[in-house]
Amino acid sequence: MITLIGSLLGFASSTGVGVFKEIMNARQDSKDKAHELAMIQQASADRREEAIITSMGDQNVEIQKTVQTVANNSSQWVNNICGLIRPSICAFFALEFFILTILVAFGYIDKEMFKTIWSSEQSAIFGAVISFYFGNRMTSKLIK
Repeated sequence: MITLIGSLLGFASSTGVGVFKEIMNARQDSKDKAHELAMIQQASADRREEAIITSMGDQNVEIQKTVQTVANNSSQWVNNICGLIRPSICAFFALEFFILTILVAFGYIDKEMFKTIWSSEQSAIFGAVISFYFGNRMTSKLIK
């Protein structure tokens, strides 16, 4: 009986390592294939995104060329008026703020009236206009 058990243990230990190794290799192979498939899918998605970004960039270049062509073909006074739109909006917002501040300072309107006219939404719009106008001027000077 002990001989039979010893024989079975010897057989199991000699073949068990190989079988265990094959099972582990098969599991590792399936994990490697899944990882490679995920990498291929990610690379495909990256190429797709890159193609979309490139086509959008090409479209933006074409739009800028069209706008530049239209601007070059239009009259000079139209170009000048278009160039005055942002500064005039900025100036009118600033003028409104300063006039309201002076009216409050001299008591022509009270603070509640000031808050009604100059609300937080209008303050946010004013901040966005100022930031956009001066930010655009700064970047255009840095690019030149």
